[in-house]
Amino acid sequence: MTPDIKIWNPENPAQWNKKLAWLTVLFSTLSLTLGFCVWFLVPSLAPHLNSIGFNLNHSQLYWLVSMVGLSAGTLRIVWTFLPPIVGTRILVTVSTALLFIPLACWIYAVQNPNTPYWVLLVFALLSGIGGGSFSGLMASTNYFFPKSQKGLALGIQGGISDFGTGLVQFVTPVVIVTSIFVFLGSAQAVYSAEGVITHYWFQNASWVWIPLVAVVTACSWLFLRSVPVHSDIKQQWHIFSNKHTWFMTLFYYGTFATFAGLGAQLALLGSHTFAGIENAPNVIALAWLGPVIGSISRVLAGGLSDKIRGGRITTIMAVMTILGLLVLWLYVPNSVESCWIWLIAMFWVFFWTGVGNASTTKQMSMIFPPLQGGAVVGWTSAIGAYGPFTIGFLLASFGMNVMFLVSILIFCTMLLINLYFYDRKNAPNRC
Repeated sequence: MTPDIKIWNPENPAQWNKKLAWLTVLFSTLSLTLGFCVWFLVPSLAPHLNSIGFNLNHSQLYWLVSMVGLSAGTLRIVWTFLPPIVGTRILVTVSTALLFIPLACWIYAVQNPNTPYWVLLVFALLSGIGGGSFSGLMASTNYFFPKSQKGLALGIQGGISDFGTGLVQFVTPVVIVTSIFVFLGSAQAVYSAEGVITHYWFQNASWVWIPLVAVVTACSWLFLRSVPVHSDIKQQWHIFSNKHTWFMTLFYYGTFATFAGLGAQLALLGSHTFAGIENAPNVIALAWLGPVIGSISRVLAGGLSDKIRGGRITTIMAVMTILGLLVLWLYVPNSVESCWIWLIAMFWVFFWTGVGNASTTKQMSMIFPPLQGGAVVGWTSAIGAYGPFTIGFLLASFGMNVMFLVSILIFCTMLLINLYFYDRKNAPNRC
C-alpha cells in the first residue's frame, strides 16, 4: 500500500479521513515530545555538570544552554519548508531517528568530565535537533485538518510536545540516582560539602529515551501516510512578502521564545537569584513545573481559540504576561517568602505564554490558506525557537533586569499590533 494519499480536502467531509488526521497528530506529537526532551536535555544536565568534575562559570553555563536554542531555531528554518517536499511519513520518521545522535553525545560527555568546553558546545548544538523538527511537523499537521479544528489539533500537538521540556527536567533527577542502566556505563562520584560521596549515573538521562525513540521511529514509518500537498521552496517563499507573516513572527517569538527561553534557563536563573538566601526553594527540583504549566495551558487554549477567537485570546494573554514580567523585573527576592513570590510570578508567565502559543497559531491558520499557513507556522516556530539562545545571550551579556525589560517591550508591541489588526471591532483582519 502506497504511503501517499491521492485525494485530500479537509473542508470536504467526503474527502477527509478523520482517523488518519488524528493518527498523524498522535505520532507527530510523540516524536515532538521526545524531541523536546532531547532539546532540553542540556538545561536539565547543566546545573549538575560542575558537581561531576567540570569547571564551568555562570557565563559558560548560560552560553551552553543557549546553544540549544541557536541550533533549534536555525534547523527549524530548514524544517519549515520540508513537509510539502518530502511528505509527512518520511519527515516524522527521519526527524525521530535523528534524536539518537545527541543522546549518544551526552552519554559520552557526562562520563568524561575532561571533555573540552568547545565539544560540549557542539553537543549542545546537536541537541537542538530535538527542537528543530517542530516547525516541519506542526506545518505538516496543519494540512490534515479543516479550519474549524486546526486550533484544537495544533494546540494539542504543540502543548503536549512542549510538555517534553518539563518532562525531561522532572525525569532527569529521578533516573540519575538509579543504576537501572549500570551495565551501560559507570557511576560518577559527587562530593558534598561535608565530604559525603554520592554516586550518580548521569548517562541515564539519555539512555532512558533511547527505547522510546526507537519505537516511535518504527511506528511512524509503519502507520503514517502523506497527503497530496506539494510545492517547492520558491512557492512557499511568497509568505515573506506578506506583512502578516512578520506580525505573526513577532507574536510567536514573543510567546514561545519566552516560554522556551525561561524554561531552559529557569534552573540556572533561579539558583543564581536565590543564592545566599537560607532555606530558599530548590529551583532545580521545581524547574520542570514551569514548562508543564505552559504546556497544559497551550492544550486548553487551542480549543478555546476555536470557540472564541485567537485574536481576543492573544489580547488577554499579552496583558497578563506583561503584568507577570513587570513583577519579575521590579521584584528582588531577599527572603524565603519573596523567593516564592518570584517563582509564582514566573509560573504565571509560563501559563500565559502557553496560552499565547496556542492563540497565535490559531490566528495563523485563519489568516493564511493551508499551504502558506503551514509555511508560516513553521517559519514563526523557527524564530521562536531562538528563545533559549536570545534569553541566554541577554542573561550572559547584560543580566536579568535587561532580559525582563526587553521581554516587556516585546509584549507591549504585540498587544498594540494585535488590537489594531486582529482584535478591535473593525480590525482589517479580525480573527
